[in-house]
Amino acid sequence: MTNPAPPHQMTSAWTYPQSSPGLWFNTTDASQNGAVLVGGSFQFDTTANFGFYVLNQAGQVLQSDVWDNAYEGVFWVKLNAGGTIAAGGGWLTSTYTGQLRAISVGDGSVLLTQSTGSRVNQIAMSADGAILAAGCGATYSGSGQQIYLYALHDHAYKALTGLTSASNSVQSLAMSADGQWLVAGFYPNGSAPALILFQVTPTGLVQSQAWSIPATNAMAEPEDADVRGFVKEHFAALASRGVRTEASSGGAYVKSVAMSADGSKFAVAISGTNGIYYFDSKIFIQSGAAQWQYVLPGISTSSCVGLSSDGTFLVGLSNGSAPLVGHAYRVDDAGSSGTLAWSTPVEYWPNPSNRILGGGDALVSFGTGEPNKDGTLTPGHYYVLDANNGAGLGVFDTSAMNWPFQLSADGTFAIGGSDDGYLYGFSARGNWGNAI
Repeated sequence: MTNPAPPHQMTSAWTYPQSSPGLWFNTTDASQNGAVLVGGSFQFDTTANFGFYVLNQAGQVLQSDVWDNAYEGVFWVKLNAGGTIAAGGGWLTSTYTGQLRAISVGDGSVLLTQSTGSRVNQIAMSADGAILAAGCGATYSGSGQQIYLYALHDHAYKALTGLTSASNSVQSLAMSADGQWLVAGFYPNGSAPALILFQVTPTGLVQSQAWSIPATNAMAEPEDADVRGFVKEHFAALASRGVRTEASSGGAYVKSVAMSADGSKFAVAISGTNGIYYFDSKIFIQSGAAQWQYVLPGISTSSCVGLSSDGTFLVGLSNGSAPLVGHAYRVDDAGSSGTLAWSTPVEYWPNPSNRILGGGDALVSFGTGEPNKDGTLTPGHYYVLDANNGAGLGVFDTSAMNWPFQLSADGTFAIGGSDDGYLYGFSARGNWGNAI
């Protein structure tokens, strides 16, 4: 079933900052009930006062964590389900030192400050915030960890045993709601695995099983291994900074992972025309194999995957093989194979978020936009789709490309970040409210 792009124009409740636009907002998250929201500022090759900002549904700042004179800034943010803890990670210095921070939303007190050997690419957290994990890129100095792991004790995060592997870059992390399982997707180097499933124990990570992308998988065209810098024009700059790219390696890698609430299922989006793999955790631990692979025809790469809370279906976001066209689609688990339920074409390439399913898994949300070959940016959109049939429930237009558009788990509110320099808040009422 193929659906047209959403026809309904949504209305934002507010923008932040309220005056002139600022730096790019690369990352957002929302608490389970949408009462607490967070956005992080980031910009390539820029030194500025970056930070992450915690807001309420009225767009008022509750707390902020500002990184003075930071390089490139906050790449990823995360809230626990109750919205009581906010975390942010990214670059800190131009000598490629990263930083991970966590604060209490209630009083702004600092729960964690961690210097890292490279950029923090993603953060995962248990629903209650008791367990926090952060995934980093391959270290430039050869020191530091690729996965940092912490447990909350006495109003501070205490370090547990993470993962140290200087040759691998963590692209994506997902954690079960109880914090007992963690899946990590990598940009692998050589024979290193592309995916590892960990059990989270009281002392740290214990590897349960690893998986490598089948050798038959190939790239449709060169892609940038930096999830944010996928323009071919960035290759020379990234190579000068020691960042590996698909142009030089030619190998497929993990771009996004998602996990069911109980950790029993997970899904992995792979670069190139390799689509999405679906795993049953128990079977994977025994066999080391995926349950099935699904590739939507006409894609050039898969940017993000979301998994329903019970693991019975996934939603994929993929770039089209032609410019200015993207695809959102649902695939249902049928045991040994995946069954396409619907696909919806959208304008511009869709980009990754913390979570693309909300409203009790009844809604799909994401932002779109892409760079033109001359280095300029296309406009962007925020989309809300019906997860049951792919029908468009709303679209919002921005002047520049968008990355995150995050629905709360209950679907009552959403927050988007854009390269136009604003955060946007949206209420379900008057937009997609009739669908929840």
